[in-house]
Formats: sequence, C-alpha cells, structure tokens
Amino acid sequence: MQEAQEEAAVNTEIHHREDQPGANSAAVQDSLVNLHRSLDAIRPALASLPLPVSPEVMAGMQATENAWRAMEAEFGMLTGSQVGELLGSRASGRSSYPSGKRKAGKLIGVRRRNAVVYPGFQFDQDVGRIRDVIPGLIAVIRKHGRTEEDLAQWLCNPSGYLDGDRPVDHLGEPERVLGAAEGHYGVEW
Repeated sequence: MQEAQEEAAVNTEIHHREDQPGANSAAVQDSLVNLHRSLDAIRPALASLPLPVSPEVMAGMQATENAWRAMEAEFGMLTGSQVGELLGSRASGRSSYPSGKRKAGKLIGVRRRNAVVYPGFQFDQDVGRIRDVIPGLIAVIRKHGRTEEDLAQWLCNPSGYLDGDRPVDHLGEPERVLGAAEGHYGVEW
C-alpha cells in the first residue's frame, strides 16, 4: 500500500513538472532521478525509527533543507580554508583560523554534509573581513541559548522587526539588526 502511495506521488510530481511552462524532457527526467534518489535515501532512515513520522514533520524538514539550499545558492557556504584565505590568514592550516574565530563568537559556522561551513553573507568580501554586526548577533543568540544554525536561518527570512525585510539585507545597519535580533530571540511567551 505504501509503495502504491509513493508511486502515485511520483506520478503526480512528474505530471506537475511536465506541465510547467518551459519544461523539457531532460529537466523532467533529472527531476525524476533526483526524486527517486531522495526516496531511496529517506526510506531506510524512516524505517529505522521506532515511531511513525508525521507528514507535517517531514514537510518541515524539507522546508528547512530548501532554506539551506537557497541560502547556499544566494550567498555561498565557504569552507574553513576558503574563509582563512578570504580573511588573509597566513597560517599553513587555514581551516583552523575560522574555527578559532567561531569559538570566540566572531563567526557563524553551521554543520552541513558532515562539515562546518560558513555562510557567505557574514563577510564583506570586498575588503576581506567579517561584518561588524556578526559578533553582536552571536552574543544575542548565546545569551538566549540559541544556535548558529537558528541565527543563519533567521537572518535569511523576513522579520516583522524589520518591516518584513530580511535581516541579512540590513547587515550594514548593525544597531537595527541587533535590535531586531534581541526582539526576536528575547521575546518571552
């Protein structure tokens, strides 16, 4: 029964993609291959869980993954070595430089695909430095017991504290973004 439901979902997805304006058969085929790979990767993980996972949880997980991918597409995710080079580290092990900055609360690092990477939005790449607001934002999340992953996601989503703008689009206005972060993370229900 479950496989029949999955097959129906796959067929619906195929027809949806074929009906998209400008769709071509190669793109639809690539999407289909990706869909099957996704199912093959997810099935064993779900089967290993002692309790069923709700569709809402799965949808939330997919939305989060889509947000990470959008962030990476827009800003890039730099490796430790890339950050060391960008910031002008002369150390032979450049990847240790950003790790120290992260531990010191000066740099946002997130775990993706079994590695710590650094969202590109936190750098002024023209001058090779970390944006001034970043350490203050990290201090806010640490004060409220939140994670760097949470901060990175918050920065890339619209905020009511910034009239619906994304905080990432106002990193050049440190006081405004820090106020928004404090409002967001400091709220008590």
